[in-house]
Amino acid sequence: MKCANCKKEIINGLYLCPHCGTANPSDTVQNVSLLNDYASKLQKLMKTVGTAQHTEVAWDLTVSQYVQKMEKLKVILSQPEFSKSSGERLIRRIGGFIERCKDPVFHIAFVGTIKAGKSTLINALLGRNLASTSVTPETAVLTKFRSSKKDYVKISFYTSDEWAQLWNSISSNADVFKQEYAALHGDEAKSQWINHEEMIHSVSNEELETEIERWTSSKHVEHYFVKEVEIGLSNFNMPEQIVFVDTPGLDDAVKYRSDVTRAYIDRANAVFACVRSDALTGGELNTLYRIFSNSSDNPEKIFILGTQWDSLNEPEDDWKLQKTEWVKYLATPSCYGSTEIAQRNIVHVAAYLMNLCRDYANLDKNKLKALKIIAFKFDVAPMELEEHLEELMEKSNVSEVNRRITHNIVPKYKEFLMNDIIANYQAISKEIRQFFEETRDSQNEVLQTSMKSADEIRQSYEKSKKELEDVQAYRKQLELAMDQLDKNTKERVNALCQSLEEMTKTA
Repeated sequence: MKCANCKKEIINGLYLCPHCGTANPSDTVQNVSLLNDYASKLQKLMKTVGTAQHTEVAWDLTVSQYVQKMEKLKVILSQPEFSKSSGERLIRRIGGFIERCKDPVFHIAFVGTIKAGKSTLINALLGRNLASTSVTPETAVLTKFRSSKKDYVKISFYTSDEWAQLWNSISSNADVFKQEYAALHGDEAKSQWINHEEMIHSVSNEELETEIERWTSSKHVEHYFVKEVEIGLSNFNMPEQIVFVDTPGLDDAVKYRSDVTRAYIDRANAVFACVRSDALTGGELNTLYRIFSNSSDNPEKIFILGTQWDSLNEPEDDWKLQKTEWVKYLATPSCYGSTEIAQRNIVHVAAYLMNLCRDYANLDKNKLKALKIIAFKFDVAPMELEEHLEELMEKSNVSEVNRRITHNIVPKYKEFLMNDIIANYQAISKEIRQFFEETRDSQNEVLQTSMKSADEIRQSYEKSKKELEDVQAYRKQLELAMDQLDKNTKERVNALCQSLEEMTKTA
């Protein structure tokens, strides 16, 4: 069957042409005017979809086609018929997908609980102390590190709505947070930074640490109002698309900040989950299970790092026992699905040891003492420390973590990125199909319910009418009975009165 307008083939029995929207009525169609009305609406929608914004994606033709389809679906879902919460949620998901495709960044997220050693590890990998490792505050600001031709620091700030959500999410036991905020006169500085436009500061390599500290350390009131910091490094030996992400702690006293990390786990292309090597708690296990649930297509891109390995009493012997237990939990089908992969991807690391050895020449008295205590665990005497620095740096295992990134991830990052985009596209497409099917089914259900209700109303009316007639007939009978009872009662009362009167006369 061909469309009468565009002459393209259409399926028999399909009254509206999917190519041009023209109505193609047949002898079986009884209401042609209604069909034409639908055709008019369809043609209007097709015209609107045809004017959908087209986002250029130059780096991959397939991804560009995905984006075009999603932009058209976004227009359809924006129609009044779909202005429901689920439709709006899908529009937001599509928007996020398009943004992801426009800027093909490969995110390597470092996640974990507070003081799990995320920032210390990033500093070890960078070869320089740039990520905040302050003892008092947790990493409250999402911090990104990426390669750049010039060094820069880009800062984005919370909006009023985001700040309100953050403030309302502060837990009841966040006394330290509130005390530090008050001590730095946070409320007085708030108006200066909330809703502030994004800032990009070009800095020299020597100024980086000071500039980063200003926006990420609790020593400065500004850090409370910073949502994200991106740091461009001219000496970061990674492709420009690779980004290291230092995330807020998952057990942050400010729930909003922990939620930022949980959201980032879902969008990250590779994850290094930092867990203290001396413990694997139920909460951390739940976090690891969630990470695996969002990366079921390729669990091998998830690495579990037993951090602060040097804090164990006997690091080398104790870790063997710890790792055996960890493998039992993480080799299950819901995680790595293989003991071999779990053994390979669970790695110990002592980043603090690495950084102490690297900065040995400039260590203060306390840090030098800490290094000597750690070195003693590896049978290195204090007086022999300097000549064993290379050996201790190798013991830290940071080089192995770096090798996993440079050998296992970086060479395949484009493949991983493409797989993630395809998986995301398929997931959204599935949700959209389900949404349209549910919308169609709900409309059919409403129609069926309406028709059924009409029948029930008629039946109920007939039944009520009969019941009313029966009640009215019974009422008439009751009224007649009551009249008769009243008449009989009056007659008996009169007869009784007469009898009493006669008895009175003869007494």
